Amino acid sequence: MSRFAGAAEARPVDFGALGAAMSGMRGGFAAGGPVHFSPAPQPQHFRPATPGANPTAGWDPFDPMGEKGNSDRQPPHDAIDAARAEGFAEGMAAAERMAAERGEADAQALARIAAGLEAISAFDRDALAGRLRQTVMFLVSRLIGEAGVSAEMLGRRVESAVALLADSAEAAVLKLNPEDLPLVEAQLPATVTAVADVEIDRGGFRIETRTTSIEDGPDAWLAQLAAALDRAALPDAG
Repeated sequence: MSRFAGAAEARPVDFGALGAAMSGMRGGFAAGGPVHFSPAPQPQHFRPATPGANPTAGWDPFDPMGEKGNSDRQPPHDAIDAARAEGFAEGMAAAERMAAERGEADAQALARIAAGLEAISAFDRDALAGRLRQTVMFLVSRLIGEAGVSAEMLGRRVESAVALLADSAEAAVLKLNPEDLPLVEAQLPATVTAVADVEIDRGGFRIETRTTSIEDGPDAWLAQLAAALDRAALPDAG
């Protein structure tokens, strides 16, 4: 009996009976010897072309490119430096050609200018003076017209003109453009009476007394400028 409580009692196995029972299963079993396995030839992963030769003979792992044995081989950085130097030389040559061409063009332009100046050496001085006067007068007239009328500046000019009167206590009449009258009417002294006059341009005025008349304004300025230009002489051509 088993030493373990509740365990089944061990029985000897009859191998003959076991074989008889298994012989009825799917064709049964038959005794036979061991099967010998002979592997079929399979493709080789690597087969050297010349098994007797050493392909790495003489190869130095510390000099894989073989540069130590080839002293004539040009290092890569030398080739880059040579290409850079060649490109720099080509660029300098191109720049020199462009500078020479530009210098030649400038010389030709200067020659044409010199020839033109020689052609007009005998110019009409009176005609040139007239054109200069006309140009200056046009520019100044346009500048004065665009500046407009400032009430403060107009008041100062009227005050300065009144101070020039021989007798400041004498009654005076101030004539202005109707649009300028409101700008200075409140600033006038008691002895000066403002009167609108459409014949006077904006920015101008005329002060009249029994003995004195003072006029100021853009028209007077332009007249003085024209007289100064007429008196001014052109510099010598030489």
